[in-house]
Amino acid sequence: MKHDTYEKYSKARIDLPQKALLTTWDCLPDFRNDLVLVGGLAVRYLTKQPAEGLPGAVTLDVDLGISIAASSGSYPGIRDNLSGHGFKWENGRFVRMFDDWPLYIDLLTDDSNADKGTVVVDDGLPVGIFPGIDRALACNRLIEVSGKTLLDIPLAEKVKIAEVGPLLVLKLNAFGGPGGRKAPKDAHDILYLAMNYLDGPQRAIESFQEERRVANRGVANALKCLEAHFASPDAQGSISCAAFRLNNLHREPQFEQESLRIRQQCVTLAQSLLS
Repeated sequence: MKHDTYEKYSKARIDLPQKALLTTWDCLPDFRNDLVLVGGLAVRYLTKQPAEGLPGAVTLDVDLGISIAASSGSYPGIRDNLSGHGFKWENGRFVRMFDDWPLYIDLLTDDSNADKGTVVVDDGLPVGIFPGIDRALACNRLIEVSGKTLLDIPLAEKVKIAEVGPLLVLKLNAFGGPGGRKAPKDAHDILYLAMNYLDGPQRAIESFQEERRVANRGVANALKCLEAHFASPDAQGSISCAAFRLNNLHREPQFEQESLRIRQQCVTLAQSLLS
């Protein structure tokens, strides 16, 4: 689930994804070598907190990369473990309802023999193929996540988080790769991740360049996305980012300068990533 503006996230149940992550990491100890956190929640843990009043990293679901070779062996599988916490496998994703609010856990994998479709992992789960997940599984960092589980039990876990280079590739593909959804939140995530990365914007750019050198399978489409959607202040990605941050008021006269500033930041970042 994605909203089109930041304001709508501030009113949503934004605490649920972290609770779901801690619950999942705790109940799948035998799969931790085969899992890595990607998506909007990964952006949150790889970035510094924004200044008060400025948009930050928000999400309403949990995205996990999983190795194509993941197997439960003699242990209960992922489906069984998550079902014990109220999650059902429906339409290719796990979901648990909170009143009328769906909380999703999505699994993504990589397959060198295909760029799309699904592949079966673990105990018969057909997982979507997303080029670049293998690099997230190979290039990540352990970050301690502290909070409460879905049962409100305090817990601290060291979770594998995709590093900034692979995560930027994945986010660019999510926005403008084949089948990209062009979601304004993804455009915001790209800029926010690079500009607020824990080790600084320059290191984020260098990490993306490293993905180009190691032939990350998602890089080619990530570069095409930058060229097609972030090449100018009036490109779709740039405008989408401003629209998300300014709650769709990016065309209003009172936000003209702020909108232009955000859109130009997107262009400057794209130029740096493409250089």
